[in-house]
Amino acid sequence: QAALKARLGRGRPFQMVNVGACDGALFDDVTPWLNRIPGARAVLVEPIPYNQKRLRANYPDTDRFVIEPVAVTRAKGSIRVKTFDAAALEAGTLPIEFIGCSSITDTNLMSGKNAWGEADANYNKFAPYLKDIEVPGDTLQDILDRNRIDHIDAFLVDCEGADWIVFEQLDIRRYRPGMIKVE
Repeated sequence: QAALKARLGRGRPFQMVNVGACDGALFDDVTPWLNRIPGARAVLVEPIPYNQKRLRANYPDTDRFVIEPVAVTRAKGSIRVKTFDAAALEAGTLPIEFIGCSSITDTNLMSGKNAWGEADANYNKFAPYLKDIEVPGDTLQDILDRNRIDHIDAFLVDCEGADWIVFEQLDIRRYRPGMIKVE
């Protein structure tokens, strides 16, 4: 309803918060709608530098689309994240779905087609491309406050196994999101 009202010029601008935004296009059935809703705004949270670049290319309007280059954590500070080598992703050495596979947990990586675990036939093929990187972390409320978010029409979370860490921080009564999507 909020998107329709915004599209018709009736009501406040549509506003989305997407935590784990990846590149805002691949395997995302919601975020691409932002480009179809005039004046829509979004806070796109993505800790992986490779995906931040792709995200900015897909959403170049810096006034409407803020990219928060952090992981949502329970306390401010840096954390280690497992991800895949950006050069291997760009070269097509790895399956396309691995672009969105970064996690603070071992058990949620390589969860793409035919992959995960040392017993899997593809494990040795993909494991050499895994790497640990350090990324900044911040609480969801700090991110929302920093971006002056007073309402949320759509709240998306796709954090490869860390989804609850994000979702438990959302003050549903305060923000009353019209749509919540948690992977």
